[in-house]
Formats: sequence, structure tokens, C-alpha cells
Amino acid sequence: MAKKEDESKTRLIHIRLSEELHKTLRIRVAELDTSIQKWVESLIEKNLGKHK
Repeated sequence: MAKKEDESKTRLIHIRLSEELHKTLRIRVAELDTSIQKWVESLIEKNLGKHK
């Protein structure tokens, strides 16, 4: 069975962070037992009103 088009495609984005901000981010997501990817995706979904 073929996947729905919206489920099979993803997009890659790049952002630049200072070393200090990146370190702080890594610590925070570790405390939350998640990944940077999942954490950022969750923030975007919440701010766009599209909760999973």
C-alpha cells in the first residue's frame, strides 16, 4: 500500500546557533529525554496549532 503523499515527504531545514546556545539546547533536550529534532518539531507544531 502506498503512503499518503503528506506522510512520505519531509523537508530539511538548517539553522545557525552559537556554540553556547547549542550546548544549552543539548542539555535541555537531554533533561526532557528527547532529541533536538523532536523538540523543535513539537514547538513548531504547537505554535502552528497542529498538535500530533
